[in-house]
Amino acid sequence: MKKFTLLYVLALLLCATSCKEGPEFGDAIYMTGTLTSSNIRFLVDGQSSMGLTVSATSKAETDITINMQPAPELLDAFNASTGRNCQLPPEGSYSIEGTEVVIEAGKTLSTQVKVSADSDKLQEGVSYCIPVSITSVTGGDMKVLESSRTAYVMLTKVINIKAAYLAKRGCFDIPTFGGDDSPVKSLSQMTLEMKVLPVSFSGISSLCGCEENFLFRFGDGAGNPDNKLQLSKGSIGSASHPDQKDHYESWVEQEFETGHWLHFAAVYDGQYLRVYLDGEQIHMVETNNGGTINLSMAYDGHTWDDTFAIGRSVGHQRFFDGYVSECRVWNVARTQAELEDGVCYVDPTTEGLIAYWRFDGETQDDGTVLDITGHGYNAEPYGTIQYVDNQKCPF
Repeated sequence: MKKFTLLYVLALLLCATSCKEGPEFGDAIYMTGTLTSSNIRFLVDGQSSMGLTVSATSKAETDITINMQPAPELLDAFNASTGRNCQLPPEGSYSIEGTEVVIEAGKTLSTQVKVSADSDKLQEGVSYCIPVSITSVTGGDMKVLESSRTAYVMLTKVINIKAAYLAKRGCFDIPTFGGDDSPVKSLSQMTLEMKVLPVSFSGISSLCGCEENFLFRFGDGAGNPDNKLQLSKGSIGSASHPDQKDHYESWVEQEFETGHWLHFAAVYDGQYLRVYLDGEQIHMVETNNGGTINLSMAYDGHTWDDTFAIGRSVGHQRFFDGYVSECRVWNVARTQAELEDGVCYVDPTTEGLIAYWRFDGETQDDGTVLDITGHGYNAEPYGTIQYVDNQKCPF
């Protein structure tokens, strides 16, 4: 009897906490695609269009008419809550056809409002956003799911870029990252980003960083698949004794195919080391004692003179067979939103950006790729490097 009474009380408590009235718990309508995130990506490639619709959590019993309107007044609050710096698209760069959609009786998805944009009228590297909100509902008894009343349409200009093909035997060295006065010798915060497209996997394929210290690579030569991405060592030195290092290695569990662009980043904020793939966090570890990261050389004790490099490690070995379009080093911890918005380009004057190499085919006579921040940490070529046109980003 006591057991039955206890179960009955538990059932009442569960009902009290979950059987609530209101749109958050009953049937409701919402901007399609906003249940897990209010952001909707719109890749603008030339003259482009997308449809905005409204969904219902159950079939409509009668026709439901929904009005939606642009809500630019919400943009400041959106930026503040997400850490972004989005702008409204310039006048004349986009259009929204119609403001009214209908969910017909027996259906869960509405007709659509068409959003169009012209990439020629958008600037490269600028984050644009159009908030669009449900303003009224007529017919039926479903209310609006408040957390999904507004869709933040994120417009991204698709750009055509060149990329450097390293062709197994090519790479870039950054010799000015070495030395006692190196700007990357003792980083209390750091972000390292790179965008690559693998052509083949064979053994260890080094991407960027310093061997046995802080290096992104495919494969490890120790039995793991050659097409798995690894942050090797992830070494962080003690704040009081920089030579005493803790290591935070991480693997991306999935195995990658060739022919697809990948953007990866390591972010260290002084306490946590995070790894991102295409803007999504895939690994996080809390460091033992904080400390600093040294990107100026390979791990102490090695016999070779090995500084930060792109496309190789262990001297001129372990080459990467693939394309590279971007590589950046920061002395700040970039946010996930900043990583997502900066996949294709960032303003080279952005605070905290130490070095920025854009492999767009614009080289010096000797093939050197300039650091476009103007800080002078140029990428010097080694071996065979080719440049390829018509690579689209963010694809």
